[in-house]
Amino acid sequence: MVRKLIGKFCVFLIITGVFLTALSPLFIYKIAHRANLIQGLYDSDDGYDVLLIGSSHMNGGLDPNVLWKKYGIASYNYATGGQTLETSYYVLKEALKKHGDPDVVAVDAFYAACSAPYGESALLSNALDNLKFSANKAEAIFQCVSPRDWVSFFFPVLKYHFRWSTLDPKDYSFFDTASFYYTKGFDSGLSRWGKSDVSYADTRNKTAIPPKSLRYLQKFVDLSKQYGFSLVFLNFPADYSDYNKMDGWVDDCEALFNSVADFAAQRGVPFLDYCDRMDEIGLDFANDMNNASHLNLWGACKLSADFGAYLKRNYSLEDRRSDPAYAEWNLDYRRSQAHSVLG
Repeated sequence: MVRKLIGKFCVFLIITGVFLTALSPLFIYKIAHRANLIQGLYDSDDGYDVLLIGSSHMNGGLDPNVLWKKYGIASYNYATGGQTLETSYYVLKEALKKHGDPDVVAVDAFYAACSAPYGESALLSNALDNLKFSANKAEAIFQCVSPRDWVSFFFPVLKYHFRWSTLDPKDYSFFDTASFYYTKGFDSGLSRWGKSDVSYADTRNKTAIPPKSLRYLQKFVDLSKQYGFSLVFLNFPADYSDYNKMDGWVDDCEALFNSVADFAAQRGVPFLDYCDRMDEIGLDFANDMNNASHLNLWGACKLSADFGAYLKRNYSLEDRRSDPAYAEWNLDYRRSQAHSVLG
């Protein structure tokens, strides 16, 4: 009798889980992050020589269309707002399932400064809600999300159930994710911050990398050896004034990134800290930032052009602009934001 009850309860749980899983895509917000991840992770069959991984700093800071236009580099930007370092690791693992032979993977190291045990739940959803269910996604949820939120990340319908009365036709059919593909995952603002960076100070101070960040930085290094790609860590221009005062964040970002630089150097991994290279690339903080911590379109074009030049100098990347398999990429560029700046 007890076995039968247990068996029935297990069947009930399985049916409930399948039902909630089937409903979840209907309720998840249909935003650009979702379309871009679906395209870059699952739908596109294009080969990418360079993968770009990270937070909103990467999302609005490195434009694959600039890398394409100036250097013929085929790349994709998998960054999402609030993507913590550990989340980036699992997003990269997901990308490598289909695009497992990149020459270079560039990782935004900004969230190495996060000392909180978990990122912000609402922002983590930008990435994790849009991964297909797999062992990798399950591990990502267990490692990146607070235990109190595990169930709602496995079954997103539970956190978005309030949308029931506001669902529209787009939710039922989703939208044409392919229509977003021309961006290659990039999305930058068009505002000009109009203020200088008051937090920058050329310092040799160092502070300990938070243990979880240190562990995942090493995981990226290990993954690069496993798959045979070259790893590059990046940090984007930002005013650290507010970050240095935030709970769950180190209190000296510049000292932290000096420590990241040491970590990278000890492992033979390049670390490009563009906070220290703004003058070198001709970046004007007031006019090339969208806000205090994110580049705008003009700043992203400058940084992307410089990073593309770095890639061409240091790696044997094929110029694919005349490759028939990438003919559509020239059309994508003409649709892109970069075309309005570079022409």
